[in-house]
Amino acid sequence: MPATTEKQKGTAMDYLAAPRDSGIVKSLMASLGYAAPKGGRLPAGVKLDALIALDEAFTVEDFSDFVSSVRTRVAALQSARRTATAKVSATPESIVAAVKSGKISLADLTAALSDLDA
Repeated sequence: MPATTEKQKGTAMDYLAAPRDSGIVKSLMASLGYAAPKGGRLPAGVKLDALIALDEAFTVEDFSDFVSSVRTRVAALQSARRTATAKVSATPESIVAAVKSGKISLADLTAALSDLDA
């Protein structure tokens, strides 16, 4: 659970948070046979225990086809996600730094500059 106040600590699993309306956590837990009572919560620690069990199951050799299909699906979902684009401030120094670091190519910069002259 992410922290909602300045003094509140988030949990170590903040990075596993999923939008509630996606239903993905509820669906995963239901697939494993766990459901919260109406308006209630899942049993304490069951999400963590499910992750531990899945981690252990993925190391079983007979599961290699399943693990491979999960990897393939994760890769497909990741490639479909929008990637961050470099933001360049409007100073000559920052543009030169962006070209030097590879955030933008010299060809792209040259093309953009020639578009300004048109």
